[in-house]
Amino acid sequence: MVIDNKSKIEVSIGLSRKWDAKEAGIEVAKTAIGKLKTPPSFFLLFSTIHYEDHGGFQELLDGVWEILPEGTPLIGGTVACFINNLGCFARGTTALALSYPNMDVALGLGKHTKLNPKNAAKKCSNFIKMGLKNSKYNNSLLINIISAPTVPKIPFVGRNNFIKSKFFGWLASTIGVRSFPIFGHGLGKEDDLIDNLTSFLPDYYFIGGSSMDSGKYLSNYQFIEDQVFTNSVVALGCKVDSDLFMKSVLAVHETDKTFDITGYKYDNRIISEINNKPAKEQLLNILGISEKQFENLDVFYSRTSIYFPITFEENKNYTTGTAGFLGDNIALGYKGRGKKGRLCSITGEEIISSIDKLFDKNEDKNYPFIFMSSSFILINTLGDSSYLLKDKLDHHLKDVPYLVIFPTAENSGTPKDHAKTRVYSFNAMSIRPN
Repeated sequence: MVIDNKSKIEVSIGLSRKWDAKEAGIEVAKTAIGKLKTPPSFFLLFSTIHYEDHGGFQELLDGVWEILPEGTPLIGGTVACFINNLGCFARGTTALALSYPNMDVALGLGKHTKLNPKNAAKKCSNFIKMGLKNSKYNNSLLINIISAPTVPKIPFVGRNNFIKSKFFGWLASTIGVRSFPIFGHGLGKEDDLIDNLTSFLPDYYFIGGSSMDSGKYLSNYQFIEDQVFTNSVVALGCKVDSDLFMKSVLAVHETDKTFDITGYKYDNRIISEINNKPAKEQLLNILGISEKQFENLDVFYSRTSIYFPITFEENKNYTTGTAGFLGDNIALGYKGRGKKGRLCSITGEEIISSIDKLFDKNEDKNYPFIFMSSSFILINTLGDSSYLLKDKLDHHLKDVPYLVIFPTAENSGTPKDHAKTRVYSFNAMSIRPN
């Protein structure tokens, strides 16, 4: 799938379903750039986690670089799944190659995002600023991929974010959460990283997400140039002469279930009290279920939690969810943004209809391509009905090349409405030539 219009912008989507990592890298690069008339200005590469056991991600990149022109700016990472013009895929690798003459590109890297997200954001943004300091173009875009949370191995508990013991839950909520990042594990802190990136790069449009595995939260990888990283942020900064399109929609609705968050820990990432009582007990009461109704957190996710994200009366544009129970405490996926919580809800129909809201029929649809970042949890909710998302995308975008990635969390924003890290949203961007 390739488009070439009068503005000299070319976009092509690549795909490989080969099992071997290097063979897949060769094929995805060939299919992505084979139809381009000019070398790519940048190359976005995404993969499912299965190549970890089928050659490794360095082999995947080695295969890509056998085909990709030397010096092509490349970033990417592992995602749970993806949708493009060619189908819906929970295994394989995909790429978006873009060629446009009126563009300058720079890459950024920041390491140890879980331990020091501010420092990682500063280093990443400095690379971008230095690389684009002489650009003559005014409109700025940052595509970012950040390491997602990974479940740490806890003595006597194992790799588990569902801890029934009050003692071990207290231990994990106090000492554990502060020590896990030293070893590159624990909460991802992507929200802190994005907050800092927007302060360092206030004039940029943002789109991106958190690289992850298949949903086990054991490992994830980030790609930049010919290298593979973990526990890092990679970013591709662009300055262009054209207008940038960016739009986001939340695929949830508010319920009447509200609660007061009367106790926070760990920079608002753990709720210790709701309505002045133990947090877990109160959340289950609000949901109308008992702990005896689920065997473990996986069951809680699949039957209850994923359908009830949390927002905040003070900041309704933010959403987060239950990442785990640590004794009486609730670990949030992303920090709380207020003290008045409200449960939202979600349905399959709501997820599908969000695409209609994203590509409103009354808007100008002169897109040369669409790149989207959304939540893996939405695909997880839809299950076998995920193909309906592709049907909607095909209906609205027709022959326009598009790529939708599904990380664990997504971020997007504009210079006027700074980027947010959240879940349960669809975010779309494009470059619109003048």
